[in-house]
Parts: sequence; C-alpha cells; structure tokens
Amino acid sequence: MGKLAVLLSIPILFSCGENSSEKSGSGNILENLTFTVDTVVMDPGDQVVNVQFGPSLFGLSPDQKRYYFMHRNSGELTVFDLDEKKWIKKIQFEKEGPNSIPSFVSNFQLIDENTFLLTGFKVISTYDSVGKKLANIPFDKEKFPDLTDEEGYSLHTGLKANERQELFFSLPSDPKSVRISLAIWDNSSSQGRLVSLPEFGFLTKFTLEFREGDNYSGAGFASLNLKLEENRVLAFSSGTTSIYTYDLRSDSLVFKTYTPILVPAEAEVPAISKFTNKQAFDEAISLARSQIFFGDLLWDESRGIYLRFASITKPDANPGLPKRSEVFLLAFDRELNLIGESKVEELPSQPSWPFFKDGKLWSYVNVEDELGFAVIDFNF
Repeated sequence: MGKLAVLLSIPILFSCGENSSEKSGSGNILENLTFTVDTVVMDPGDQVVNVQFGPSLFGLSPDQKRYYFMHRNSGELTVFDLDEKKWIKKIQFEKEGPNSIPSFVSNFQLIDENTFLLTGFKVISTYDSVGKKLANIPFDKEKFPDLTDEEGYSLHTGLKANERQELFFSLPSDPKSVRISLAIWDNSSSQGRLVSLPEFGFLTKFTLEFREGDNYSGAGFASLNLKLEENRVLAFSSGTTSIYTYDLRSDSLVFKTYTPILVPAEAEVPAISKFTNKQAFDEAISLARSQIFFGDLLWDESRGIYLRFASITKPDANPGLPKRSEVFLLAFDRELNLIGESKVEELPSQPSWPFFKDGKLWSYVNVEDELGFAVIDFNF
C-alpha cells in the first residue's frame, strides 16, 4: 500500500448564483455561491483499510485533526490524521469476553479521544482507547414505562450522549400510534422521560412493507436524527425541512418550520404503505426515492451558520447508468432561521458523510479503494 496522500484534482471553480432563490433583496446569503473542490486520499501505510461500505460510523477529535472510522462488523476502529493525511493507529475491540462489543455496531459516538459509545441490539456501552469496557448504559424500554413495544424496539434510534455521559437522547417511534418522541435518560439520577414531537408524527408513515407468505421486505425513507449542542438538542429528519429544538436549560421545546422556494418543505406521505404485490412494492420504492431528501445539519464554525443539503433523485431510463440527483443547499443562522438557498448544478449527488473542518466541507470519496475526501471550499 504505502501511498502518500496526494492532491488528485486541480481546484475547479463552480458558480451557483444563477440558480439561487430570491429572498427579500440580498437576504439570500447563497445568492452568489461559488466553490472549489480538491480531493485528497489518506496514506494507509502498510495497513489494509476496508472502505467497501463507506465510513457510515465516524467521529472527529475535538480539534478536528483526527478522524475515527468504526467498522460495523470487524470491531476495528481506524484512526487517521487529517492534517498529515495518514493512518495513525488501529484499535481492535474484542468480540467475546468481558470487554466485548456488539456483534453488529449500529451506532458510534466519539465522546472524547479516550471514550467511545457503541450501540448494538439492546446494548449500549462505553469503551476506552485500548478497548476496555468502561460501563453498560441502562437505556432500555423498562426505564420508559409509557413506551409501546414498537417504540421500545426503536428506542436507540439516533442515540446520542452528552460529553459527561450524564444525559442520553434518542428518537423512538410508533407507526401504529403515529408518534415520535424525544427520549431523555438521566444516567446520574436514573430517571427517564419522554417529550412528544407531535409535528413529526407523519414521518412514521414513510416505511413501506411487503408481505407474501413468509416473505417480508421493508424500506424506510425518512430517517430520524439528533444533533447535540452545549445547551440544546436538535431533532430533524431526511423527510422534512422542519426542526425541533429542545432547550436543556429551560426544558422548552420549539418547532421550526420553513417555506423554501427551490425545494418542497417536506416529502409526500406514500398513499399506500403495505403491499402484497412485489411489483407494486418496487414501484412504490422507486417513487419514494424520487422525492426530496434532506441531509444532515452541518455546523460551520468559521461562519457561525448551518448548511444543509437536499436532493431529488431523477429516474433514469437506462438502469445501467449511475443515478443523478438535483442537489440544493440551504443555509440557517444560529437560531435556525432560513437565510439562504441555492441549486448546486455541479454536484451529481449529496456529499457523502460530510463534516466541516477549518471552514471547508469534507466529504467521503472512495479513491481506488482507499479513504479519500473531496474538500469543498465555499465562497459566498
């Protein structure tokens, strides 16, 4: 292996201003959006780093210098230096014994560089940087007596913990009762409670199911996510622009709605969600995939704003060709007011597992089966 990190593309300037929306004069901060893109690849040294399925579980060190990539099945946590663009080390967690991790890691959170939160089926535990289990977290249905069985099954959705590991949050849902809640577990006092998110209830209808005899297939199209900040929690979904904010100091909930000009405010609920005909099920999936899809809320510390991508995938008559999406970018201020939007013609799809570092957006790319990043420098 032993490749050096290299610059794979000359910076290319893109302009998106002509596709931006008009918002009260010059109120659209993305009106004259331009950007350049560079691509870098991490030097793996003599290591083989499996990026077949992409780094869906990753974390950044507080100084944004180190990138932690958790492999769901192998139990490996690979660490790269983003400034030096090279492999640093690998932490191999045990699959059996007192320090074992879940057989399949569904969620990973870097608490700090010596504490990692790993979630599996009905299991939440913290580990240190040598793979030792520090604690099991009693975050389960029994701690929330008002949860239905369905909500208990989805209790770990979007799981996040604060830095002191005193508070844990998640987004359980129940399609039968059309209910989504913010679950809060206080680990220091062993108290759990639910905060209802009634305006998100319609998002439970975005799961399509096919049943025929013993055969079952399911597909969901409105993921639920949480973002933890110092004194508040943000709840959002890929199916809507709307955002809930929960203030930890005042114990208050605020629901933010938007009316963007360039994209729908939310995806349309499927007319039918349960199928016994496979062809109808497949057609419903294709229709659902062609709807608006909103990405993560990305905090840009250098500008003090959030950026959020949105996309609509266009069906292609030739299934052998890669799908292309219409990509849009939305901007929000610190109070989550919509302050800009623009269509980004130059991007064929939303950036993959993006994050901001030093004022630039880093997005995963597979470069000849090595870990690489497209580094986007926005100018607006």
